[in-house]
Amino acid sequence: MENINNISKKANAGEDFYLLLGDFLDTFYKALPEIQMQIICDPPEDMDKQEYVPFLASTVHKLANDYSLIPPQWIFEKRCYLSGKSPHFACNAKGNLRLLFMYKSPSEFKHRNLFVDENVLSRV
Repeated sequence: MENINNISKKANAGEDFYLLLGDFLDTFYKALPEIQMQIICDPPEDMDKQEYVPFLASTVHKLANDYSLIPPQWIFEKRCYLSGKSPHFACNAKGNLRLLFMYKSPSEFKHRNLFVDENVLSRV
């Protein structure tokens, strides 16, 4: 079963982070609440790209809030926030797209200085 720690292990081994995230989200959305809690409770390993751990923490924070789950404590660790003062914008956004992401980004992502589209966790 896909969980947060598996994403970090596989991404560090060279697999595509966003494909792994999609697989995780598919698993999460199909799972019963007690299983949902299990797959978000283990923290990720340190990851090669600096923004991945904060992105995973934001994802788990948003999912926990949306599904009335207790957020795991690991999402509040220092490493789950972008270090430095520079924000990270999805898609290397510039100009008006940055403004849109600043407005639309879910608060769980903004809280960690990550700016994404509002449907970042949506699946088709």
